[in-house]
Amino acid sequence: MSTANTSIPPDLVVSAAHIAGQAAKQAVFAADTAMHAAARSTAASSRLDSVMFAAHKAATEAEHFARLAAEEEQAGNQATSRNLAARAIGYAVSAQQAAGVPCTAQKLAVLVERRRTEAELQEAARAEQERAAAYEAELRASTGMDAENRLLLEIAKYEARDEVPGLGWGRGMVRAMEFALAGRLYRRDGFAWASGSAGLFTGGRRVARERVLMLARAGFLAVGRGSDRSITITAMGEVALYLARLHPEGIHADDRTAHSARLLANRRRGRRSDDVKAAAMTLPPLDRYFLRSFKRPVTLAEQAARAALEAEQTWESEGGALTRGPCTPRLPLRVRPLQLSLPLGNHPSAAPAMSASPRAP
Repeated sequence: MSTANTSIPPDLVVSAAHIAGQAAKQAVFAADTAMHAAARSTAASSRLDSVMFAAHKAATEAEHFARLAAEEEQAGNQATSRNLAARAIGYAVSAQQAAGVPCTAQKLAVLVERRRTEAELQEAARAEQERAAAYEAELRASTGMDAENRLLLEIAKYEARDEVPGLGWGRGMVRAMEFALAGRLYRRDGFAWASGSAGLFTGGRRVARERVLMLARAGFLAVGRGSDRSITITAMGEVALYLARLHPEGIHADDRTAHSARLLANRRRGRRSDDVKAAAMTLPPLDRYFLRSFKRPVTLAEQAARAALEAEQTWESEGGALTRGPCTPRLPLRVRPLQLSLPLGNHPSAAPAMSASPRAP
């Protein structure tokens, strides 16, 4: 058993957690002193037992507040840490007074209450900035987004939980949307095909025709006219697909399950069964007010690609080289026609439709 260190000079800059730790050590030392005094006594003494219990209780509280001070300091809450350190010192003084040992813990209070110099404040601010910068760099490396877009991502996840279940999509529809987003969805001979390569129909496998028609009628896909055989994703479709990827739990396992969910969603009191069945064969578009307010988060890589493209366009507009590189970055949510639909074949219900879908934000 050795005496706790009490030789911290009052002008030394130490952390609140360190001060609280020293107070806890001194409190434990006082409690140990009281316990040994009670153990060495040959006569039964209720007073020594009371002293031992009082010192032990105060030491336990001092250790508790010392741990809290360390946790708050690690979290960056300096003011809270210093307040907790003061509490730890108070209990250490109580333990020493109960044990009847010198109240050395009172000297530690000077370190907590001392006003820091301007140089100390500047150093603390610099250290805090370095910690914040390191934490931000760690988050950027793990998420690929800056702070603003990480917040937008959390908002988008919350909105996806509300919007995706109402889409009434099955997994097959999501796959069709992904083919269209990749530029691999085409119409040929009255059917939809997923091509093996983007931008060129080279054959491939057939995609369920009715899925594509339902998505096109709702405004999520646009079917090319005449010689244009491509089936492209609209701006509203990009938003819907992005939300579906954020909340895949809201997508139904197959077309039958999705159809049953749409039937249930369209049932109303007094509504005819035929009307319910007809409504279940259509997909609801995204709300236009939601589309206007929705902001999709952008990764740092997408921001860099956008900046590079804008720089290239500025260079060309000012008379620079007009030749583009081999690969132009594709920006998210670019503005393009939202709906240009043609029937994929001679299906009686596949009449051409024009939908005034809103612009994506």
